[in-house]
Amino acid sequence: MDAVRKKLLKARTGLLLEHPFFGSLCLRMTPVEDTKCATAWTDGRTLGYNPVYVAGLSKAQVQGLLAHTVMHPACQHHVRRKNRDAHYWNMACDHAINWILVDAGITLPPKYLDNPAYHGLTADEIYTELRSHGGEENRPALTDGDGEVDGDTDWDGLPGNMGEGDDLGDDSDSGEGEAGGDGQVEEGAAGEDAAESGSEQHGDPGGSGEVRDSEQDIEGGASDEGATDEQWELALAQAAQQARDMGDLPGSLERLVREMLNPKLDWQELLERFISERARDDYSWTPPNKRFLHMDIILPSLSHRKLPEVIVAIDTSGSVTEPEINQFGAEISGILENYDTTVHVTYCDSIITGAQSFGRHDLPLELAPEGGGGTDYRPVFDWVEKEGMDPACLVYLTDMECMHFPEREPEYPVLWARVGGGGKTPPFGDMIDIR
Repeated sequence: MDAVRKKLLKARTGLLLEHPFFGSLCLRMTPVEDTKCATAWTDGRTLGYNPVYVAGLSKAQVQGLLAHTVMHPACQHHVRRKNRDAHYWNMACDHAINWILVDAGITLPPKYLDNPAYHGLTADEIYTELRSHGGEENRPALTDGDGEVDGDTDWDGLPGNMGEGDDLGDDSDSGEGEAGGDGQVEEGAAGEDAAESGSEQHGDPGGSGEVRDSEQDIEGGASDEGATDEQWELALAQAAQQARDMGDLPGSLERLVREMLNPKLDWQELLERFISERARDDYSWTPPNKRFLHMDIILPSLSHRKLPEVIVAIDTSGSVTEPEINQFGAEISGILENYDTTVHVTYCDSIITGAQSFGRHDLPLELAPEGGGGTDYRPVFDWVEKEGMDPACLVYLTDMECMHFPEREPEYPVLWARVGGGGKTPPFGDMIDIR
């Protein structure tokens, strides 16, 4: 199948000239013939392709296949699956990138996943949607090259009609090739291998190139929550800058690159990170650290992470709604589930209106806010000082609509959890937005 490989490489060169953003990224993958896959796949290093499938595609569609496949590692799809179902993960990833490719002027293979309801959503968000509506009724409708939904598609990801191909190794579009003029995959050529691959590998429910876990993830198990492939992250930034310099970076692609390089984390994750950074490692001599026993060295082992008391202040002036307080209370419960600590919750408008203290034995929390007057942040900090507390940190839930801050910054870390997105900028501490 040297002619097919030549066709693939010519398409990659054309992509580099016509769409440099995608073409430059494609150079990072090594093409490898794989008759056991249905269409094509990548794990971030290898571009596996079924030569019969590629033979049935036009030059523009091969470029689309390359662009689609390379977008998976560019978006870190190969390291972010974790324990999620590979079938639905592939579908979600396809929905997340295909509309961006079409918007960039890429001609995708004959059948591909594209649901306008998912435009602008991340693969993670789309995955949640797909699984919440899983089952027979959620089988994907594959879109053809004209944007029409085609139901003549096998569930293994191989469309019933692959569309017209081009002559191998040249620029004509005669429709001749290894797959035949109608693009059908011949019986015995790749059909059995593709079916075999479906049981051994993930399969390609989107019909335009699948993503597989990187070798690193396979060897090390499920990916970490914030796992990234730093080499692809750097390559994405370089390709985006090159495309900007050439004036060839569509708005939808610009937004995707910005979100990939500067991700917006959920406020719950930011809150948990802020709290966990204040925890301290607690060591114990019983049992000793087993790693050094064979050397006749006795050292303490890490028994657990200890978190000193935490202060949580809630603005009860009326600007923070009850649902927001309940949602915040659920996150405080999570802190107590993870750490054996004490959380002091104080309610304040212009004065301290109430206080509660919770430990792990008090779960689930039942907050009882009181107040409804003006807003003043100073009483909470005065209260902490008056009580002689030395907290790990203080978290203040408020709309930031107040001018009355303490005159000096406290010695403990402060996190302002803002609701509403408005208000003042605090003179000290960090701030996250509760949405």
